[in-house]
Amino acid sequence: MHSTVVSWDDPPLTIAGRTFRSRLILGTGKYEDYETMARAFAESGTEMVTVAVRRIDLNDRSPSSLLAHIDRSRISLLPNTAGCYTAEDAVLTAELAREALGTNWIKLEVIGDDKTLFPDNRELLKAAEILLAKGFVV
Repeated sequence: MHSTVVSWDDPPLTIAGRTFRSRLILGTGKYEDYETMARAFAESGTEMVTVAVRRIDLNDRSPSSLLAHIDRSRISLLPNTAGCYTAEDAVLTAELAREALGTNWIKLEVIGDDKTLFPDNRELLKAAEILLAKGFVV
């Protein structure tokens, strides 16, 4: 069974000067294995995937690493600051992602409640202001 999420009749989505045909953004977590993840990306037509910077080894460039299973010629990485509890941690994580992954795009997350994972709004806004001033696309 093959279904396409992308409707090529929809107008393209443009964010910060980059245009995408697909509006679907997938994550890299919770897959049985990296091969299943890569197939999901290919079948879905996604052009952007989130990567939890604090949960992967950014130095691992081996063929068995998570990053090796993402076709970066077709898929943009959207690193996220999952697992951060302060603006300072989120900014540091974003800077690490920019250095290691070569992108200034970031999905900003600052946890305020462990149970619900609701954000800490003050810390989130503080981090957003800092990252925007540093040239990030938040």
